[in-house]
Amino acid sequence: MGRYKPIRLLLLALSVLIPLNVWSLPPHLPHPNLPGKFVRFSELDKCPALPRRETPKSAKDVRPDDIRVVMALGDSISAGLLARPSRTSSSSVLPQIPFLPKSVDIQEYRGVSYPIGSDPGAVTIPNILSHFITSSSEQGTKVRGGSTGNHPPVACLQGLGVRGCMPRPDEDGLNAAISGSVSASLLRQAEDLLPRLSELGLPKEGEWAYLNLGIGANDICDFCLSPNISLSGDFPFAWEFGSPGSPKQFANDIRTAINALRPHLPHLIVNIVGLLRVSSLYRLTLKSPYCQPPLLPHIPHLPLECGCAMIPGPAGDWTRRKMDELGEEYDEAVLELVREWEQEGDDGFGVIWWPGSAIDLESYPIKALSPLDCFHPSEAAHQRVAAGFWNRLTLSLEEKYLPIKWEEDIWVRCLKEHDRFPIGMVSESLQT
Repeated sequence: MGRYKPIRLLLLALSVLIPLNVWSLPPHLPHPNLPGKFVRFSELDKCPALPRRETPKSAKDVRPDDIRVVMALGDSISAGLLARPSRTSSSSVLPQIPFLPKSVDIQEYRGVSYPIGSDPGAVTIPNILSHFITSSSEQGTKVRGGSTGNHPPVACLQGLGVRGCMPRPDEDGLNAAISGSVSASLLRQAEDLLPRLSELGLPKEGEWAYLNLGIGANDICDFCLSPNISLSGDFPFAWEFGSPGSPKQFANDIRTAINALRPHLPHLIVNIVGLLRVSSLYRLTLKSPYCQPPLLPHIPHLPLECGCAMIPGPAGDWTRRKMDELGEEYDEAVLELVREWEQEGDDGFGVIWWPGSAIDLESYPIKALSPLDCFHPSEAAHQRVAAGFWNRLTLSLEEKYLPIKWEEDIWVRCLKEHDRFPIGMVSESLQT
């Protein structure tokens, strides 16, 4: 437990001091608390063009527009599950309809997924990145690997001698995320990426690849009531890396998946997203008719996807507190893993960690959630998260804790010549 204490103190200090600083800032200006020039997503052409540069040799010298390949590992959020109500509508005004399966179109809208979607006009990291790559590189240069379009969820089987997933359409690109995944699924996703990279001939020699890894929401929903799952103790006979669902095992699952990819990706930047405050969804959806099942209008929200988050009353208050505690311990374990990677000193490998708690779910409008289940993020939420992450992409760990607030206009930070991915920030923060 002792070796995690500095990380826990860092998390506590950042989560308290940064919000106090933000709340004291003038609210009427776009991102007054973040440095740089901001433009609306629709006006990215107003950002100054960047000078061309040689491909960097070290991860610490990589600017976002040096990236040529994007990839994703994760769960239903990265898969874009239920981001739109149906294939023919992008509105978010329908009531929750869990008992009418014939009228529900269960689709993954991977083309609008915040970390890897590449549908034309979608507000996503690859589409923002593509603008700056086009402006600073030779004509025809673009980012590859993004996912487009939509399709039903990909099914995976494991057990009874069967292990594997349904074939993926080419439109998925390098988005290996599987809806319903927990951290134990990451290795399989990484293994699925390797033949796809080979088929596409990616990355080309010397090119930098960017991998977004977002996992953990299903883990804290599945294991929030399991006994003794914490940093301070595992099951009595737990193996070396901890018991299933423990913070140790969670971090090891991430380590195993990333290390499986590293030999095949000699120039790799990994972005790990910390745990979202899933418990906040209860308060966000509690009194909204948008989230009340039409056949059971007196129930605020059916606890279908995450019972621990949606149980009403004192019992639910207790389970939500357990979820938050487990999420914090997952974050601590992953931060320790990032610190270990940073100490390797591998010039071809860099890791960034994002506090998922910066996504201020409780303050978001109800349209941030899918109207089909009031649980998964809507396309509008994917847009705000993509912009919020991009705007902090090259900033320090402390600045990444600045809350990503909901804004009706989507503002994007212009990339600057001297911006770099902040590799090594976890170790540096612990030393200060």
